[in-house]
Amino acid sequence: MFSLISSFLLFLFILLLPTQLGKHFFMDFSYLSGSRIDYLAPTLYATDILVFALALLNIKTVIRFFQNKFVLIGIIALLVNVHFSLSPIISLIKFVKIVELCIIFSIIKTRRVHPGLFMATVTLGTFGEFVLVVLQFISKHSLQGIFYWFGERYFTLSTPDIAKMSLQGIEFLRPYGTFSHPNSMGGFYLLLYTLVLIDKRLSPYFLRKILFLTLASLLILFSFSKIAIVMFFVINIIYVFIQKKKWCKLCLTARLIALIALSALFLSAKGDVLTVDKRLTLISNSLSIIASRPLTGTGIGAYLIAQHEFPIKYSYVFLQPVHNIFLLFFSELGVIIGGIVGYIGLRFLKEKVVFKTSKKGLRRILNYVGILCLFVIGVTGFFDHYWLTLQQNMLLIPVVVAFISD
Repeated sequence: MFSLISSFLLFLFILLLPTQLGKHFFMDFSYLSGSRIDYLAPTLYATDILVFALALLNIKTVIRFFQNKFVLIGIIALLVNVHFSLSPIISLIKFVKIVELCIIFSIIKTRRVHPGLFMATVTLGTFGEFVLVVLQFISKHSLQGIFYWFGERYFTLSTPDIAKMSLQGIEFLRPYGTFSHPNSMGGFYLLLYTLVLIDKRLSPYFLRKILFLTLASLLILFSFSKIAIVMFFVINIIYVFIQKKKWCKLCLTARLIALIALSALFLSAKGDVLTVDKRLTLISNSLSIIASRPLTGTGIGAYLIAQHEFPIKYSYVFLQPVHNIFLLFFSELGVIIGGIVGYIGLRFLKEKVVFKTSKKGLRRILNYVGILCLFVIGVTGFFDHYWLTLQQNMLLIPVVVAFISD
């Protein structure tokens, strides 16, 4: 009975991965210069509740995972970071989120999600997201109604600081779907697209796979995220080269022309003219923060408190994490603690993701699925922060890593 309930909750969790229905609790520490900052507010999401329920139903699995000596060393290092944080309570909240990500990995790794069920679930969720994105793009505003209960935020084309782009002189809203930002949506579906495209275990479910890849491709393009679109093109080129089968020249040419034409069309859209200047400013600030707090960092989740000390040269409140997960990682953890946690993480990824054991168990061979998924996270993370800061992207990482290392 408990196993059946756990399987249903796991199915529901994967289905709701793209959603962000949640309740923000704005405390005194959630404000900077009188402005509410979502990143600093404790938030309870529907997916968090599902993870809590799954943890209770799989308590032995969870405990066994946290008994690993490397996991314990990482936990201790993070608690030291919390102690020296600019805001220990904010860092403690982020620490709980990291523990949640570990719980997700341990459960999915142990329960071994069936590839067919995984494909059916992510395809269903992606279809719902695609419908919402198309409607937002056409109407130039959010739909609300039932979509509110999946985490869609209210916005219109005239909402301040909303993501927009111009195509052939016509201004469009960059659709958000149920995500916090179109870039987050683009990265989310790019990682899932890479997994489904490369992983041969999903190939027997041809119709589901084709439908998902088509919908995910369109969502990546409609995000108008330049780095996601460029990486989408790169991943498809790599896929062609790692396939053992020989492509007919006509098929290959047609595929490449279609990819280039679609990518070029969406890349030609013009967005925020200040985006490069903003990113360079944030990078400069993050380097200053690392230099000023090299040992312990700002504390996990407390980066914006340090960022707030720098002058804002724009006419509106501009408080965002640095758009680079590597700089953000060392800004919050410092060089020493970040080095310890980073070493443990790299050791784990090398053993579980980069290599896999051959069928005869005699040697290790490269795991192209794992390598390309890490490649996607690393490259997109070099230009944005959502893998370390936003709910859906953070939850997706342990799901994908657990599925790959199965």
